[in-house]
Amino acid sequence: MVIYKNFSAVKAAKRIGILGGAFDPVHYGHMAAAEAAKNKLNLDIVLFMPTGNPPHKEIKTMAEHRYLMAVLAAAESPDFYVSRLEVDNPKPSYTIDTIRALKKESRAELHFIMGADEMMQILNWRDSRELLGLCKWAVATRSGCDTKKLDEYTKHLMKKYNCEITMLKMPSLALSGTEIRRRASRGKTIKYMIPSFVEGYIKDLDLYNSEAVGLYEKILHKVKAALSPKRFKHTLGVTETVVMLAARHGANMRHAFLSGLLHDYAKELHEDKKRLLCQKYDIPLDEIQSRNITLMHGYLSASLANDEFGIDDADIIEAISYHTTGRENMCLLEKLLKVADNTEPMRPNYAGLDEIKSLALSNIDRACAASIKRDLEYTKTKGRELHPLSLEALNFLKGE
Repeated sequence: MVIYKNFSAVKAAKRIGILGGAFDPVHYGHMAAAEAAKNKLNLDIVLFMPTGNPPHKEIKTMAEHRYLMAVLAAAESPDFYVSRLEVDNPKPSYTIDTIRALKKESRAELHFIMGADEMMQILNWRDSRELLGLCKWAVATRSGCDTKKLDEYTKHLMKKYNCEITMLKMPSLALSGTEIRRRASRGKTIKYMIPSFVEGYIKDLDLYNSEAVGLYEKILHKVKAALSPKRFKHTLGVTETVVMLAARHGANMRHAFLSGLLHDYAKELHEDKKRLLCQKYDIPLDEIQSRNITLMHGYLSASLANDEFGIDDADIIEAISYHTTGRENMCLLEKLLKVADNTEPMRPNYAGLDEIKSLALSNIDRACAASIKRDLEYTKTKGRELHPLSLEALNFLKGE
């Protein structure tokens, strides 16, 4: 499982495949198409592009879930990456806009991977005539497809619009997102239809249960409203990383998702508001916390998670509460969140980051200890007081 990918590889790539779709959920049909295109077209990477707000199709599953499922699936290959380009765009997602944006960011040769049915409808897409010439096209065909009609049509397109279209012969995988969602919602097995980590994500989050989905959407919207755009991006990065680490270390991905999303919920509240909330929730302050109230945002985020959303699982509450300082006897989720907070993709590079990432894959205790040590060193350079909980956590982890 490749958790920490080098995104400079995307910028350096000369040939990039783009696989768009709802990915609701991502399944082995998508993976097979990506792998076939990579091999036949000699692509450096394949970029999965979960759609955000498609203009002609209603998608009930929250974009953040579909993005995270794509990330979990892409972790199976070092050459598969996932883009937030459409997910983060509040406007309707049109392929022409996506390709234009990618061409501004990269000089790579772009190959758009699509199904035969989509190619037969390409002239109905927005600005299709311009779009056909902006990139190259790879069309995945399966048994049962009317290849004669498709061949005639693609030859017509190539001649008339001077575009390049390559056929990808695919194994016969009768997989449907609709069928997978239906089976999951009824508690039936979806094993071997989707990557195992995606299967775990769907089960842990009860993803195709409308009540559960409603809670996740409510939390996401309230967290976004409570944070600055920069802090919210950090929050999404932490959520992605802690979910990946949970998958890697066998932890509950629902707990990871909620702890990542809510860990900084109270971070940007005014200091006076934080003090008032400490009184409201009967949270005691020691001398250091009283002088530096920002240390309390974890405790307050946990209290708000419980009060506003009914989150009462002990592991989630404790992971959020102690993600800043750590403590003795940290549970697995606390360690995962602590490491994710220090290694999420938005974090600028710092001395020791690569070591923490490497340790996170094999020894989460050592990774957590390295994260806390790094935080203590950073706190010293800023002339701030070291909290005893961090020192106790470090000594405990070193003794493990």
